[in-house]
Amino acid sequence: MNLRALLYFRKKERKAAFILVSVLMLGTLLISCATAFSWFVRLQVLSIYSERGIISSRSMAQVITEVISKVLYEVAGRSSSDNFTQEWFKPFVIPLIDEELGIWVIQVIPLDDKIPLRNLFLPDGNTLRRELNDIWDNLWEKLEHRELNNLMLDFLDRNKRPRVGGAERDNFINRGPYDMSELLILSEDVTPEILSEINKYCTIWSEGRINLNVAPLEVLELLPGLDNGLAERLIRHREENPIEKLSDVQTVPGASSKTSIQLTNIAGFKSRYFEIKIQCIDTEGSSGRTYSIIFDRTGKQIVNWEEI
Repeated sequence: MNLRALLYFRKKERKAAFILVSVLMLGTLLISCATAFSWFVRLQVLSIYSERGIISSRSMAQVITEVISKVLYEVAGRSSSDNFTQEWFKPFVIPLIDEELGIWVIQVIPLDDKIPLRNLFLPDGNTLRRELNDIWDNLWEKLEHRELNNLMLDFLDRNKRPRVGGAERDNFINRGPYDMSELLILSEDVTPEILSEINKYCTIWSEGRINLNVAPLEVLELLPGLDNGLAERLIRHREENPIEKLSDVQTVPGASSKTSIQLTNIAGFKSRYFEIKIQCIDTEGSSGRTYSIIFDRTGKQIVNWEEI
């Protein structure tokens, strides 16, 4: 075979190889595009199903909340106290109605159980309520942040005059907080860790009195007259004998009429605010969405809705 023929065949081989490579590359590109498109479609379908699930779950939570709100207002409202011994405050389950909706676990929790940050002052908005004086001092002693005592009062009161040991700054809200996280405005003094501790003792969901039937031990220990183990005895006592009036406090072992007097104007026995906690559990047993709804029984309205 002469040189010219050899070059001709080599040229044809290179051309065929180029065409083959081109076809392979084109095939690979088409397969990649098809795979990408299928993944895109799959993600879109999953997104649609997820969005549908969220909407269905939210609608179901809304229906449950409306029913429970009516019960709280009409049935629980007739009771002389709100306490954990009552049936409507015990957790309950709504059985599987639809596989897509899952199982619903519901609990209603009476609030008004801590120091009321929206009701610290007299109507003038500046003078700390006398019955809260010692409780407020005890709080900051307990948290080991005495420097925040008057500073926090200046932060929340209506005027711009600093108290002794306090301060007034341009960013102070000078009103009751709408959310506990607003206390982080005091970033120079209140860290997230300190706020977490404050949350154990204070609340914005209160009409102004602390419901002795639901207040946790750490809060009860701050109240006047409930020292020397009396707070613990009160918790054990209320499990079988809910407190319906101030004189009932005297039936707690170790309490006296003086104890009742010391709790005047701060102790309560019913709650205005309630947390409706709703958790959806899917058919495989794993937790889905959780809703925390705050219901104001006096105002007959939902005042806060969180989805976790």
